[in-house]
Parts: sequence; structure tokens; C-alpha cells
Amino acid sequence: MTLSESIHFTAISRFHGIFAILGVSRVLRSHGIESSLSSSQSPVTKKSGVFYGWYMVVVTWVMLFLISAVSVGIFFKPILEEFGWDRATLSSVHTAALVVFALVTPFLGRFIDRHGPRLMLFICLVTQTLSSVVNGLASGIGHIFAGRLLYEIKSTQASQVLLNHWFIRKRGKAQGIAATGMPVGALLLSPLSQYLVLTWGWRTTLFFWAGVAFVVLLPLTLMVRNTPDDKGDVPDGRTYGVDSYSESRLAPDSLASAVYTLAGALRSGAFWMLAATQLICGIGCGFMMTHVVIFATDIGYTEMIGATFVSVQGGLNLVGVLVTGHMSDRHARNKVLALTHCIRSVSFFVVVVSVIAGGGPLWLLYAAMALFGFGWFTTSPLTSGLVADLFGTVRMGTIIGITMSCHTAGMALGAYAGGITYELTGSYYTFFLVQGILEFLAAGFALAVRRPNIRHKYKNC
Repeated sequence: MTLSESIHFTAISRFHGIFAILGVSRVLRSHGIESSLSSSQSPVTKKSGVFYGWYMVVVTWVMLFLISAVSVGIFFKPILEEFGWDRATLSSVHTAALVVFALVTPFLGRFIDRHGPRLMLFICLVTQTLSSVVNGLASGIGHIFAGRLLYEIKSTQASQVLLNHWFIRKRGKAQGIAATGMPVGALLLSPLSQYLVLTWGWRTTLFFWAGVAFVVLLPLTLMVRNTPDDKGDVPDGRTYGVDSYSESRLAPDSLASAVYTLAGALRSGAFWMLAATQLICGIGCGFMMTHVVIFATDIGYTEMIGATFVSVQGGLNLVGVLVTGHMSDRHARNKVLALTHCIRSVSFFVVVVSVIAGGGPLWLLYAAMALFGFGWFTTSPLTSGLVADLFGTVRMGTIIGITMSCHTAGMALGAYAGGITYELTGSYYTFFLVQGILEFLAAGFALAVRRPNIRHKYKNC
């Protein structure tokens, strides 16, 4: 090869390399994750002032905080007593509402992907207000069904998509802080609501919370912006250089996300492992939300003691979401999720021991509630973070919606199975035992989640 031919060949090779890079860039831009890639690098500039994404965290926190004020478990017994239904009947109403919501959730996710989380949060503001009003005016089983269905259309799904857009490197931290809203609400608002029910009655209490939700959430929802682009900003509030790409822990996941449509995600084993963990998680949560207060009265304690069970769960979940959020930014999220399910499994087995001992001692039940509380809402931000890491933001709302459908279906099953178990056996013992085993299986499913083979998928880009 002559000198001129060599120079010509080298120039062509370099042009091909440039075009290959530009091609990858176009692929990433077309899938909406180029900013995700660049923001997972070492920071080179940072805007002054408070990053607007943290305001999104505050808004999300308040929305989740108020959800706990009208927790189903608090109103379960008063509704039973007024209408004279048995537990299985009322549980079946809640189950039917949850099944309908589970079918709707993926479509809500698609709506979020098309129109952004902001509009969905406005819809949630309306549904949360109407839910309390409809339940407060209820004169029959149909009204209870409608109120529960409206209650389930809450801000959890849209807020998780919102924060995944605003944060990448600090995704676990942001989701963890926002998620504390629900346990703090359970800690503070559940006893308050129980007191108001005993003082005012359950209908007046629901009307009160409807007014509070509307007045507080309307101005906060007006602050929401769908993405950092809407404020002329970037994720995490930082601009990152590309030189340290190979050092980034999140970059491989961001690259993988470029190739995942909804169909691609559904063909992934990781998706189905996450779906299985959410189903099992939902079974436990559905039971606890519906039956834990009345379970306390069954074993000889007062309704206020039952309400404090919910408060203990909320208090420890405050710790759980903060600890696991911090851990998930530094360790594999699926391993943190597995740890969470192991702790939940222990909690159910501790209740089994307490039931065998005749419902005591009380401190043992509080220990069980504390362990369950640590992993109660903790799984939700971990799962949504894993969805964003593994499958990207293009169909994030839809994919999170499907995993949430699995969780909602599990909640329906848990609420109904708890009622049926009690009607058939006169005790919740069997349910606690089976759920402890299922939670342990969920830990195994979480460990089975595997990340995409990045080099294979991009070697021909």
C-alpha cells in the first residue's frame, strides 16, 4: 500500500468511526435517553440554586402523605357495622375494585407516556377527592365499590415516572425520600383518622379529608413539570462530561434501555421476575391494609391498638425507604429488593408465632409490624427504579403500569383471601403462614433479575 493510499484509508476509517458514533447518538435521541447517558457521567458543571427536581420530590411526598389519611383498614370495621355485611362480602367489594383497577393501570401508564405525569396527577387530585366524597355518601355496596376504585387511582404511578425523568444518578435517593410520604402519613394520619372516626363518625371524617386533599394538592400539582427540559434543566441538575463514561455504574443500563419497547420488555425474563415480586408484595399489602386493624380486635386488643399497628408500620417504613433508597444507588437494586422481601417474610412468620402463643405478647406483634413496615412501601420505588434502569424511559409509564397491575391484582387477592381465610377457619393464621413462604420466594425472584447484554446489543450500531 502506498503512502497516499494509507492516508486515504485512515481518513475513511476515521469518518466511519465518526458516523458510527453519530448513528448511536441518533438511536439514543430517538429513544429519549441521550440525556440519561450524558447525565450518568462525572459532573463538570452544576446550575446554581436549588434543583427544581427536589420540588418535584416535595410535591410527590405530600401527595403520598395524604393517601394514608383514608386507609381502607381504618374504615373497614365501621362500614361493616353500619351495613351489617360479613367480612368476606366487604372484602369482595374491595377485591372487585382492585381487579378493575389492575386492568386499567397499564392504560394509565400509556396515558402518562403520551401526555406526561403532570396531567395524570391532576386526574389523581380529582379521583382522591371524589373517592372520599362518594364513600362518605355511600348508601349501598355499589357506592363502596366506586369509592374504592377512585381511591386506587392515586399519584403513585405518575409520581414515580415523574421522578425517574428528573433524576438518574440520584434516582434511588429521590424515590426513597418521596416514598417516605406514605409511611409518615400512616404514622401520623392513621391514628388521627381513627380518632376522628370515633369522635365524628366515619362519614364526616371522609368529607373532612376530601376537603383537605383538594385544598392542599391543587396548588402543589400546578407546580409540576414533566421533565427537566420544561425548566431548561437536565436530570440531577448537572451537566456531565463523556470522558468518564466507562466509569459510570448506570451507563450500561441506560444503553440497554435504548432497545426496549414494550414488546421487548415483555420478552425479557427480568420483567417477569419483577412482575412476580410485585404480585406477592401486593398480596401481603392488600391483607395488611384491609385486615390488620380488625385482626387486632380479634385477638383481644382495641381498635386504637390496631391503628397503632399501622402507625408502627409507617414509622419503620420511613426508615426502610430511606435506607433502601440510599443502598440502591450504591448496590444492585435487585439485591436490595431481595433483602426487603426477606425481611417481610420474617415479619409474617413472627405473627405466626404470636398467634400460636394466643395473640401475645404485644411487643412481639409490634416487632412483626415493624419488620413488615420496613418493607411495606419500600418495594415500589425499588421496582420503578429497576424498570427505568433496565428498560429506559420510552415506555416507562406503561411498563411500571403493568408491574403495578400485578401488585394491584395481588392486593385484591390478599384482601379477599384474608376475608375468606377468616370465614373458613375463624383465624388469619393460615394466611400469615402462606404469605411468609411467598415473600421468601419473592426474594429469589428478585435475585433472578438479570441485566441486558449491552455489548451484544450495540456492537452493530
